Amino acid sequence: MAANRRRRAAGFTLPLTMALAFSLMTLATGIVGMVVVSDRQAKASATDLVTRVALESATEQALFDVEHDGEPVAAEWTAQESYDGLDVTVTLAPTRYKPDVNKTDPAVVVAAIANRDLGHRVSAAMIPAKPDDVRPDFKRFGDFVRAVGEGADADAAEEDCLRRRLTLGRSKGDVDPAPNTALIPPKAGLDISELIDIRAETRDAAGRRTVLWRRVRYSGKPDRLWLTHDWRLMRLPRQDMDCPPPAPPSILGQGATGGNSLGGNATGP
Repeated sequence: MAANRRRRAAGFTLPLTMALAFSLMTLATGIVGMVVVSDRQAKASATDLVTRVALESATEQALFDVEHDGEPVAAEWTAQESYDGLDVTVTLAPTRYKPDVNKTDPAVVVAAIANRDLGHRVSAAMIPAKPDDVRPDFKRFGDFVRAVGEGADADAAEEDCLRRRLTLGRSKGDVDPAPNTALIPPKAGLDISELIDIRAETRDAAGRRTVLWRRVRYSGKPDRLWLTHDWRLMRLPRQDMDCPPPAPPSILGQGATGGNSLGGNATGP
């Protein structure tokens, strides 16, 4: 009887041992997988952090240059910076030369967008819900982007284009005429409450494009010279969307381009 019990116990123990071994192997595989995933996530997070620091540093340097040297008299100008091995292109655009989505005539707003489909959706976003209602008043640029996206967000390339050509928060609806930019545009001191849209773009080692958008207002107060009104960090597709500025008026000498002392180009819209 005792021998039979030992044989039954041995026969019963073997499957349990195999099941335990299989469970331990599965657990070990899962742990290794988690370590690999965690390592990838850590590397991705580190890359994203380096990219963000480079973009913010380049933006701050561009603002410092404007504070120190004044701003070129141009609709927009570009500077090149390099941080942590990443090349950053920074474009600054005073908002007085860009249509305001809340205050500028809708026809002028739509005309600033060259892409026909995107322009149609921009027009639709500014139409009142009822004929007797006033046109929508957008509190944030993100609200306008969602309206253009017809209930969903416009994709990143479309949003980037909208931010390049339009603005929000200016005190008046009229758009200042683009300056007749010379080869080397003159510099001018900053006016109090000057509102500037800043776009900083870089491409990491994997070819991914990341853009940081900031809208800042110059306060003139030493303790806090720049007030940030909008901040947006986003990943763009590898291929850029065609988003040209509106054609300049057909006037001799209007819309000339040239270099500036910031190391980039100054262009008229």
